Amino acid sequence: MNNAERFIASFNRIHNYLSFLDNEDEHKKPFYRLLDENEYRNPAVKKYKNDLQIFADLRNVMVHKKLVPNNYIAEPTDKVVKHIEQIEEELKSPEKVYPLFKRDVIHFNSSDLFTNVLKTINEKKFTHFPIYKNKGLIGLLTEKGIAVWLANHVKDEPLNMKSILIEEIVAEDKNRNNYLFIKTTMSVEVAADLMKNDRRLEALFITENGKVTESPLGIITPSDL
Repeated sequence: MNNAERFIASFNRIHNYLSFLDNEDEHKKPFYRLLDENEYRNPAVKKYKNDLQIFADLRNVMVHKKLVPNNYIAEPTDKVVKHIEQIEEELKSPEKVYPLFKRDVIHFNSSDLFTNVLKTINEKKFTHFPIYKNKGLIGLLTEKGIAVWLANHVKDEPLNMKSILIEEIVAEDKNRNNYLFIKTTMSVEVAADLMKNDRRLEALFITENGKVTESPLGIITPSDL
């Protein structure tokens, strides 16, 4: 199979796949319209939309402007063919957040001592902790939240760190609810867009079905993306 045939075959598979996602029969909708409608459903469409539009124009020239039967007016380069096949692969199999961001998520109870958090930060270098009370999540404790609390209480005399409970800090943190729970099947690109579109988000907790009642299997923070 030459480059022209590989290019057309890959383009047709992409067109068919987007039609399938849109619950349409093959090639019923114009390719440009399928791109517009799938831009926010599939992260690879958004990422490569401009390239795919160019490839659509090239495909139309190749298919509809033949001067000689069975002979294309242009033949894509090896680089172009590899690129459209790469896009096809990403469209069909976007990278998922899990197991990429699989990691231990250390949590605390609201009644635990604040010094336990500081010890964990020092030993594990973790900076985001879900806080529970009576088995229910009451907020997210972060390095930033800790710093703000300390700044607000630096003048308190005396400040006995060994007696401070975590719930005292979480209760004053206005950003304690800046988190979301997401499914293991969410794509990395979609997760990145969530963070990008809401700068207040401090963490994305990954669970099997994206439910707050499930134990986190991993976590994504802004620094990860």
